[in-house]
Amino acid sequence: MTAVLDQVKNVAYTSVGVNLLVTDAIVGREVPTPEFVEEHSTLARKQATEALTEFRARTEPRAEKFESRLPEQVATALATNRTKAWDFIGINAPKATKTVKAAKAPAKKTKATKKATTSKA
Repeated sequence: MTAVLDQVKNVAYTSVGVNLLVTDAIVGREVPTPEFVEEHSTLARKQATEALTEFRARTEPRAEKFESRLPEQVATALATNRTKAWDFIGINAPKATKTVKAAKAPAKKTKATKKATTSKA
């Protein structure tokens, strides 16, 4: 039973901490908490930062893979806004991230494409 209670307590700290981090980001500074919960709020912020950093490390490669399948302008916009959101909250990027791949090479014309282009002209 103790393990379950510890998990519940950690989840509660993390969820409160995420709310505190988002509130801090919106306000633009760390929101002061009453003295009697100061220790708890510090712990909650710490656990939330760790959880969100882990979450970003897991989702970043998947997001980049998804963005690589999109047209360059869309992929760039998604990557820019995704990193803005993380930066707004204050969660650093994982160390091994890649940027959105460079512009796609133009498609090569096949014989069928060449025939269709020349016959229309």
